[in-house]
Amino acid sequence: MVTKKGEHIPYRDEPERDDAASMSSAVLLGDIDFPDEELPAYEDTPSQSSYMPNTSATPSHNVDPHMSWYCPVPDLPFSSHDIGTREIRTRFPNYSTSASTLEAMIREQASYPPTYYVQLHGTHTETRRQGNKETKDKINDFLILINITHLLTPGRGLGGKLELLPDNKRGYRGTRFPSLNPSVSDVEEADELRAWCEKYVADSSGWKSFTLKREIRNHDCKKLEQLLRSAIQETNYRGHLSVDFPISHQTVVVYSPGIINQWRITIWIRWVFYLTFLWILSWPFLFFITSRYSVVKAIYQYADKPPGDDVGRKPTVMSEIEWYHRWESAIKRAALARMVSKDNNLSEEYRIATARADERGNQMGANPQVPSTGNAFADGAFSLLGQGLRVAEGYNNARGWGYDT
Repeated sequence: MVTKKGEHIPYRDEPERDDAASMSSAVLLGDIDFPDEELPAYEDTPSQSSYMPNTSATPSHNVDPHMSWYCPVPDLPFSSHDIGTREIRTRFPNYSTSASTLEAMIREQASYPPTYYVQLHGTHTETRRQGNKETKDKINDFLILINITHLLTPGRGLGGKLELLPDNKRGYRGTRFPSLNPSVSDVEEADELRAWCEKYVADSSGWKSFTLKREIRNHDCKKLEQLLRSAIQETNYRGHLSVDFPISHQTVVVYSPGIINQWRITIWIRWVFYLTFLWILSWPFLFFITSRYSVVKAIYQYADKPPGDDVGRKPTVMSEIEWYHRWESAIKRAALARMVSKDNNLSEEYRIATARADERGNQMGANPQVPSTGNAFADGAFSLLGQGLRVAEGYNNARGWGYDT
C-alpha cells in the first residue's frame, strides 16, 4: 500500500545512495563433512516457496519479515523494457486518455518495490602460451546473486511513499526542459497526483510521456560491500572480486499512443538505430518534440536515517550487519563451490540448509575421530591418510585459489 491519502514526504532530486551497475539455489559443496544430509540440489527454476506472486496489495502480517520473499512487479499492457529491465515502457492508450486509470496504475506500481539484488562476481585471468603467441582468457570463478527486495518494505503489499515534485523545484512538468511552471499549488495536497494525471491527459501535445521513478534510500552499500569482500577474502580467494547492487523495475514510462512512440519502444527498431548510429539524429528530434511529466517518485527506505548517522538508526527490516551475518556462511560456501548463477539467485532455502550444516559441524567438532577397525595396520593407514589430507588442505589454504596464471 502506498502512503495514506494526503501523506507525502519531501521531494529530493538525487537519491542518497549511488545506483549500482546493473538463483533456486545451487549447492555443489565438495568440502562439506556431513554425508548424512545434503544441501539442496541445483535447480534452474526458482523455488515456489520463495517467489510467490502477490495478486493483491493487501498486507500480509503472518510472514516473518526477516525471511526472504519476493513479489514480482506486475506487467503492464503494451509494454517493453530494456536489457536489464531497469526501465519499463508502455503505450497503453487508456493511460493517456483516463486520469483515473493512470493514477490507479501509478499507485499500484508504487506498492511494489524495485527488484534489488546483491551480486558478487569473482574472475581470474588464465594465460596460455603457444610458441610466441600468448592468449588470455577471463574465467568466471563464481557469480552469486541474492535478492534483497524484501529488505525495502516491512511486508508484502506495503510499498513506498509517494513523493511529488514541489513548486520550488525544477522538473519536467509537461515541458521539454526542467521548469518551475506549471504547478498544481491550487489543489489540496491529497489530490496532487490526480491533478498531475489530469494535466497529462488534457495535454494536447502529439508526443508526451509520464514517468514514475522508484528510489531506494539509506542503504549503506559501502559498509555491506566491505563485509562481503572480507567474507570472500576469508576463503583465501586470490582473484578479482566485484560487488554490485543491481536494480530492476526502477522506472515506469507511459508514452502516448502514436506511431512515433510505438517505434521508440519497439526493441528491434531501437537496436537498428543504435547499430546504425541513427540515434545521433533521432534522439535530439524525440527530445524536442516530447512533453515530459516527471513529477512523482516512489520512495523505499532501507532505514529511517542515512548511512553514517547510526545513533537511533532503525532499518525497515534488518541492518546491513545483521543481514550479512545471516548470509555469510552461505555466500562463502557458494563461492567455494564455484557457483555461477546466471538465471537464478541464491534462495532462502539454501541459506537455511547451510546454517543447519554449520550447526551439525559445530556439534560434531572440526576433527572427527579416526575410525577404529581393530586391525593395527588398517588403523595406522587411516591415521596416516587423515594426516595427509590435513596437510594437503593446509597447503591449498595457504596457496589460495582463483589467482591469475
